Amino acid sequence: MIKKIMIGILVGIGSILPGVSGGMIAASFDVYAKLIRALDELTKTPIKAVISIWEYLLGILIGVLLGFLVIANIFYLIPLPSTLLFIGLILGGLPEVYVLSKQEHQKFKWISITVLSFLLMLSITIFGQGLNNQGSTDANFMIWIVVGMMLALSLIVPGLSGTMLLLVIGFYTPLIFLGKTMIEAVVTLNIDLLMQNIPTLIYVVIGLILAFIILAKVISFVLKKFPKTFYQVILGIVIAAPINIMISLKDELLLEDVPVDIFDVKTHWLMWVIGLILVPIGIWIARKFIKDSKDETEENQRGNT
Repeated sequence: MIKKIMIGILVGIGSILPGVSGGMIAASFDVYAKLIRALDELTKTPIKAVISIWEYLLGILIGVLLGFLVIANIFYLIPLPSTLLFIGLILGGLPEVYVLSKQEHQKFKWISITVLSFLLMLSITIFGQGLNNQGSTDANFMIWIVVGMMLALSLIVPGLSGTMLLLVIGFYTPLIFLGKTMIEAVVTLNIDLLMQNIPTLIYVVIGLILAFIILAKVISFVLKKFPKTFYQVILGIVIAAPINIMISLKDELLLEDVPVDIFDVKTHWLMWVIGLILVPIGIWIARKFIKDSKDETEENQRGNT
């Protein structure tokens, strides 16, 4: 149970960090298909669907809340090491995605789809630079519903960072401010501040629910009909992820009030050293989680026979 909650926490945090995809982390830990199937069943058997993944959902909720605090505090203090740790976590799940995507009898198709997926994700990141505009916390409810839907993309579509889309339209900072404000209001029991922000939070939740219901069904259908093709696309996305994440981080930090160029290695050499040490640690954590999850699944299967 603890392992599932911990994986959920990583997925939740990944959904909030810019350039990182919670869905991609879920795919790396080989729990993505299970989450999507459960979301697809929400409209048919909601109680059963929630019970089947409640540990992951609890972890995701904790992860999202932690994510707001991470962004507001730790991430802005040490953005490079924390990002490289997440890259390590993603790379640690690469072998599982590779196995699920493998098609020896259709090798050309397998490689072609993976390469195309890789190039598509890379081009989206490269050609999407410089589109960021300033947003406003006083946006109307429709915009906040769209913000909720974009946030859900990080959980539903592996490799697609909804938070990066929010950066593009200028609503990432307002969203982080909203989350941080809500947490502070609850912790300090500031009812006035809480009530002031609840309507906006409700609009975001509506967007999340709409995205979950619609997109989860589409992806569940694809997983049933074209599983190999789906994971070939995911493989390309995961391979492109480290490059995409670093480009996205560079762009975001250059937009700060005091711009920071993380590729100025002479200035930020210590952060690079710490970050590069954290990459293999992230890979090890991912491999450990995946191995333990597989062992737990095998034990459950033996117990049911």
